[in-house]
Amino acid sequence: MKSSITMIRLVTLVPVLLVLLVIPASAAQSSFGQGDVFVSTSDGQVQWRQPDGTLNRLLIGAAAGPPEGIRLDAASNLYVTHWCATVQVTSACSVGNTVEKFNPSGMSLGMVGSDYDCNPHAIAFDAAGAMYVGQADCTGAILKFELGRAPTAFAVAAENRGAFWIDLAADGCTMLYTSWGPDVKRFDVCANAQGANFNLAPLPGGQTHDLRVLADGGVLVSSGNVVARLDATGALAQTYTVPGPTRYWAGLDLVGDGTFWAADYYSSDVYRFDLASGTVLASFNSGTPPLTVVGVAVVKHP
Repeated sequence: MKSSITMIRLVTLVPVLLVLLVIPASAAQSSFGQGDVFVSTSDGQVQWRQPDGTLNRLLIGAAAGPPEGIRLDAASNLYVTHWCATVQVTSACSVGNTVEKFNPSGMSLGMVGSDYDCNPHAIAFDAAGAMYVGQADCTGAILKFELGRAPTAFAVAAENRGAFWIDLAADGCTMLYTSWGPDVKRFDVCANAQGANFNLAPLPGGQTHDLRVLADGGVLVSSGNVVARLDATGALAQTYTVPGPTRYWAGLDLVGDGTFWAADYYSSDVYRFDLASGTVLASFNSGTPPLTVVGVAVVKHP
């Protein structure tokens, strides 16, 4: 397990206020709607897009540090992790290193959680509303936050990073996570115990990233140049990608209607796939430089 912060992305301070793009008032939505897509970019943007990928507006945040993983809770509040950032040469974690919450109107409600070691990266929620945050570096632990209680830290087994991306299974106990290696790993947050890897064989691509547990018990996971679908036994059932240059898939999220969005980190393009056929149904470019798109979150269909 990584015990230092040498792998932290050291960047200059990200401006606190983002430039708000001018969108005609008639076109802009004032609150999050079903199917809306959110995209985080490591150059400082959190984009709010309509279900077809059209940009609605940028969210104005109050947190420093590059945005990374993003997730919506059951009430459609949006949570954005921010990695550590530096101000000149003071400290590797002098700013950032936090999670920011936005209400369904896109207004920042400030920072949530505490005791992050370094680089909180991914978020999941259980049925009771408890928040889990996976940390990419330092201890690499997963932190659980419950109202009125100090955070609980789960020391999960690591590969090349800590708990880089996470998702909670329907049983409310099995946390699936990736650690920038070839596996989808498991940890029982009810019993506080490490489990066996979910996958039966190393994933294609060798560097797993974001993942979502599917309704059939399988897992959809970004894996280098493909998105991989594992069945409920952990066997590789299907892969997804697009033609052209080599891809490097990062954030993804299910729409809830048999499709999903996935982000290509290399191009900063985001694609919507049909889960069954693998057909690309839509796509957009984030408008940010290559190597910047990180997280994707979708307001689910009921």
